[in-house]
Amino acid sequence: MIWTRWPKVLSWVVMACSTALTLGAQLDSAGPDQEKKITATRIGQPLVIDGFLDEPQWELAQPISDFLQQDPDTGEAGSEATEVRILYDDQFLYIGVRCFDSQGAEGVVVNDMTRDYTPFDTDVFAVVLDTFNDDRNGMLFSTNPAGAKHDSQFGNDGRKVNVDWDTIWHAGSQITDAGWQAEMAIPFKSLRFQSVESQTWGINFLRRMRRKNEVVHWALIPRPYFINRVSWAGRLEGLERVRPGRSLYVKPYVSLPVVRRRQDDVDFVPDAGLDVKYAVGSHMTLDLTVNTDFSQVEADDQQINLTRFSLFFPEKREFFLENANIFQFGPGTGGGFFGAFRDVIPFFSRRIGISGGGLVPILGGARFTGLAGDYGLGFLSLQVDDFEEASSTNFSVARVRRNILRNSDIGGIFINKQEMGGDFNRTYGVDANLTFRRFLDISSFLMKTSTPEISDQQFSGLFRIGWQDPFLSLAGSYLSIQENFDPEVGFVPRSGIRKTTGRLAIRPRPGERIPSIRQLEPSVNLDYITDQDNLLETRTLDARFQASFHNGSLIWVGARSRFERLTEPFAIRPGQSIAGGGYDFNEFILVVGSDQSRMFSGSGEVTTGTFFDGDKDTYRATGKFQTPQFRAQVSWRHDNIDLPSGVFATDLVTTRLDYAFNPRMFLNTLIQYNSDLQEISSNIRFNLIHRPLSDLFLVYNERRTSTGEVTERALIAKLTYVFSF
Repeated sequence: MIWTRWPKVLSWVVMACSTALTLGAQLDSAGPDQEKKITATRIGQPLVIDGFLDEPQWELAQPISDFLQQDPDTGEAGSEATEVRILYDDQFLYIGVRCFDSQGAEGVVVNDMTRDYTPFDTDVFAVVLDTFNDDRNGMLFSTNPAGAKHDSQFGNDGRKVNVDWDTIWHAGSQITDAGWQAEMAIPFKSLRFQSVESQTWGINFLRRMRRKNEVVHWALIPRPYFINRVSWAGRLEGLERVRPGRSLYVKPYVSLPVVRRRQDDVDFVPDAGLDVKYAVGSHMTLDLTVNTDFSQVEADDQQINLTRFSLFFPEKREFFLENANIFQFGPGTGGGFFGAFRDVIPFFSRRIGISGGGLVPILGGARFTGLAGDYGLGFLSLQVDDFEEASSTNFSVARVRRNILRNSDIGGIFINKQEMGGDFNRTYGVDANLTFRRFLDISSFLMKTSTPEISDQQFSGLFRIGWQDPFLSLAGSYLSIQENFDPEVGFVPRSGIRKTTGRLAIRPRPGERIPSIRQLEPSVNLDYITDQDNLLETRTLDARFQASFHNGSLIWVGARSRFERLTEPFAIRPGQSIAGGGYDFNEFILVVGSDQSRMFSGSGEVTTGTFFDGDKDTYRATGKFQTPQFRAQVSWRHDNIDLPSGVFATDLVTTRLDYAFNPRMFLNTLIQYNSDLQEISSNIRFNLIHRPLSDLFLVYNERRTSTGEVTERALIAKLTYVFSF
C-alpha cells in the first residue's frame, strides 16, 4: 500500500521542482545591487605580519572605508571608522585593517586568543573570499585584537559550513591609542582558484564592535544572514599572474598512549599514521590516509538522555572534518529555519571506525573532492580492520552536485558499506536545494536504502520550503521515513514516521519606543509526527516570546504542549518504565542570559510541567569568568522527575578551565560529572601549535566513579608535523 504511493509522491516532487525551476529562472534574473569593487596592489617585497601597518607599501594600496551597519541600524554608516587595504605579491594575499574607536584602546573588547575562537563575544575583523567567483563557495578568515585566528569553509552560499576546516595562513594584531589594527597574509598555495592571468574574486569584510554589539559589512548583507552569504559580496580585482598552489602536504603523526584500567593492567600501544594532501590542478584535492588518526586528545561533551531516541555526538577527527560540507546532503546539519536538521543524515562519519563505543582501526583510504565546472564532486573510500565478529569493512561515498540557476543546486549521493565476503548496506539519494530572490529556500530529497533480505519500506523523502527576511521567518516541511529505511553509515533516530513541521516568527524592532530592547521575536513551532498509517505518535506545539537587548543579553518565556504515544513501555531508567499509551503534557520555560562579552557572565533556565504520567522540573545554570588569556566556565543541569513508578533526579556538571599562553599555546581542562553514569571524567590537554597545522599534545584522561574509585587513567603524547612542498 505505502509502496504504491511513492511513484505518485515522486512525480509530484518532480512536477513541483520543475515549476519552481521555471519560476526561479524568472525570479533570479535580477543581478546584485550596485556591486562594490576593490583593486589589489602588487608589491615586490614581502611584509612582516606583526599587526603594525608601518611598512610604506601599505600607503600604495587603495583604502576602502564605506562600511555599512548590518546590526543594529541596517544600511546606516558604521558608528566607528574602519579602513581596509589589500596588497599581494607572488606568494601572499595581504589584508590590512585599521579599526578606529572613539574610546581608543579602552573601547576594545577582547576575551579570547585561542585557535578557532568564538567570534561573537569579542571584537572581530573577518574577510570572506569567493576565489572561483561563483557566488556559492568560499573561505572565511578572521582575527581579533589578541591575534587569534579563526577560519572556516562553506558552500551553497553559506548554507553548508565547515567550521573545523583549517589551512595555513598568518595574522597579527595590535591594540593602539586609536583602537586596534591587524594584518593577514594568506598564501595563494592555501587557496584554490582558476589558473588564468587575471583574477576576479568575490570578497567581503566584516567588523564586529562588541562594545556596541554592532556589526558592519563592506558589501551589506541583510539580517539575519551571515558574512558567508557570498552571493551578496563585492568583487576583488587587480590580481595578475598569481598561481594556485599545486601544493603537497604530508602530515605524519605519532601517538604514545599509556592506559591503566581498574584491573591494574597497563597498556602501552604506540601508534603512527600519515595523511597526504595533494592539489590536483586548481580545482580538485586528493587526500590519502594510512592508519587514520582517531583524535583521542579531545573528549565528547556528555549528555543525559531522557528520550526514547539516540543522541547525536559531532565528529571530531581531523580527516573527516576536512571538506565535510562537500558530503552534506539535503538541508544539511548547519541549521536554518528549524535549527539543525538531524532527522535523516545519510552519511555520518562517526559510523566509520567507531563501534559500540570502541575504536576500530582504519587501515587507510582516499578522498577526492573539488569543483569541475558547474559540478561539485566528492568521493571517499576507507577500509576498516576486523573488529569482534565483523570482518574488514569498506565504506565508500560518492557525492555529486550541479549548480543551476543563480544560486541553486541539484545532486545525488551513493553510500556503500561492504563487509569482506559478507553483508552490505547501500544508500541512494537525490536532492535539490533552490534559492529564489535570496529569501526563499526550497529543499527536497528522495532516498532509498538497500539491505539483503529486505525488499520494501526502504524510502525516505522530504519537501521543505521557507522564507526568511529581516522581519519574517516562515517555513514548513513534510518528511516521510519508511519502517525499513536504514542507512547504516548515517544517523536516523526515528524511522517509520511521517513528520510535518511548521514555523512562524516575526522580528520587530521597537527602536526608541523601548530604548533598551534591540529586537522582539514571538514565534510558534509545530511538529506533528505520525506512523506510516497516519496514527499520531508525537505532537509538539511550542510558543515563545524573546526579547534581545542591545548588549547581547536576552530573556524569553515559552509554553510547550506535547503529546506522546508509546506503543510499548519506555524504560526511562534501569528498573523503571512508563507504560504504553497516549500522554498529553505541558511545560513552561523561562530563560535569561547576560552579556557574554563581560568578564563575568551567566545564563539560567527553568522548565516545569508534566511529563508523561508524572511531573518534571529542569534547571540549567551557567557561570563564566574570562580574560583574554584565561576562561573558567561551570555549567549545571538538574532534572527532577516524579513518576508513579518512582522519583529520581539527574545531574550533569561541566567545568572548563582554559588558559592561553599566546595564540599558539594552550592548556585546556574539561571535567564532567554525570549522575546517570555515576562517573567523573577529566580531560586535561596541553596544545602547542609549533608550526602551522602542526601540533604537540600532552593529554591526561581520567575516569572515576562518584565514590572516588579510578576506573581508567591515560597519558597520551602526540605529535603531528606538516611537511609542505
